[in-house]
Amino acid sequence: MAVAAVGCGLAVLLLGACDEPTSPGGTPGPAGPSGSVSLPGGLPTSLPTGLPTALPSISASLPGGGQVATGRDALKAANVPADFPIPPGAEVGAGTSRNNESVLTLSGVSDNAVAAFYRQALPAAGYTITSDNQIAGLAASIAFEGHGLKGTIGTAGIGTANGTVLTFQKQ
Repeated sequence: MAVAAVGCGLAVLLLGACDEPTSPGGTPGPAGPSGSVSLPGGLPTSLPTGLPTALPSISASLPGGGQVATGRDALKAANVPADFPIPPGAEVGAGTSRNNESVLTLSGVSDNAVAAFYRQALPAAGYTITSDNQIAGLAASIAFEGHGLKGTIGTAGIGTANGTVLTFQKQ
């Protein structure tokens, strides 16, 4: 009986209510403490309107002489050749530059499509592929050099989440 009382006390503490033990005839006894709790009746049916659908392009200076940019402005970084090939359908996310190095991010194209694109586009644009490693459907890494640059293309994707990082370094 003492164990039942402790159990009931714990239940009251956790749930805020407890049934009395059943009567000897098996019918429930009177209900314990009562109170009503009102819960929300449903989920919101609409979201606020007027939210931005895309980030604006920005460029800014970083301490130490670096630059950061978003969107297509990232392609204008000091170490990124103006005619460097970008896969069709890829969205330029952000980029940073400092001294002789620049980094860009791309999204919207699978790792397989990025690797296949650069295997053809780099040699056609006058770059030499110096290494090419891929785990199909998961990740690829391609190193290249040419036009006074060396760089890497790292791409990975799982499901619909795909991302690519391009690095450029002036030699």
